[in-house]
Amino acid sequence: MNHILLFLFIISLSGCSPSKLDGTKQLELTDVKYGKYERNQMDIYLPPNRTANTPFVINIHGGAWTVGDKSFDTSFSKYLLSNGIAVANINYRYATSDTHLPELLDDVDNVFKYLIAHSKEWNTRSTGFSITGQSSGAHVSLMYAYTKTDKIKAIVDRCGPTDFTDASTLWQFSNQQLLDAVNKMSGNKTIWKEGDPIPELYIKSSPVKSVKNIPILIIHGDQDPVVPIKQSYNLIDELKQKNYPHKLLIFRGADHSLDALPGNSVKKITSTAEWINKYGKN
Repeated sequence: MNHILLFLFIISLSGCSPSKLDGTKQLELTDVKYGKYERNQMDIYLPPNRTANTPFVINIHGGAWTVGDKSFDTSFSKYLLSNGIAVANINYRYATSDTHLPELLDDVDNVFKYLIAHSKEWNTRSTGFSITGQSSGAHVSLMYAYTKTDKIKAIVDRCGPTDFTDASTLWQFSNQQLLDAVNKMSGNKTIWKEGDPIPELYIKSSPVKSVKNIPILIIHGDQDPVVPIKQSYNLIDELKQKNYPHKLLIFRGADHSLDALPGNSVKKITSTAEWINKYGKN
């Protein structure tokens, strides 16, 4: 009798195993904790009939590294979901006087660890992810893909800053009072002024200095007053020199939001979905 009871107990446990989650059904999870900090939360969107080959993209919101929320990109994430793409739409620690790019990248790394740990439960991939972000979120995406991991198969950069060694961009940032945010992100302690040498931490925080052979779609408005399109051209120059796969999609007349002109919002998300479905599978 005791053996029978033990057997039934084991069966009951296996029936509750996370590995039994039905991968044929769509799943949405909100405010999933992936780390110990308050902002270590993410929303998970898993399409129906997913497999270990289904594309899985991590999305990082913008906000000059110091503000913003994953809710900015809820509609964007749900559109990708409707195109058969799994999405982790994340919050991460803000940059402060004590929290800088390495800590932000640690948060992203903990997201990946969580996704990998739950891949069997969710019937999702455990490697070969995609990553995307807008504005400062694009910058964090690039720095993670280029400096922290070999897990990334595809990148979509939506108007992200890429080159803090470009004095003309720094001058523009200074006029918009954005250099304080750049300092918080990079950990640099002094505000750059025109004619000053480029701080070492600005160089270290520039994706153009560490490009890798990962297919990348770059989306930028040619009237962006916040992050000038020259930033994307600088990245393209580096990619071309190394013959790395890339595509630049210019939104004519668009500002930093990318969505201000009719049709741009749809164009942004459809182009993102096409790129991830092309390079983020298998």
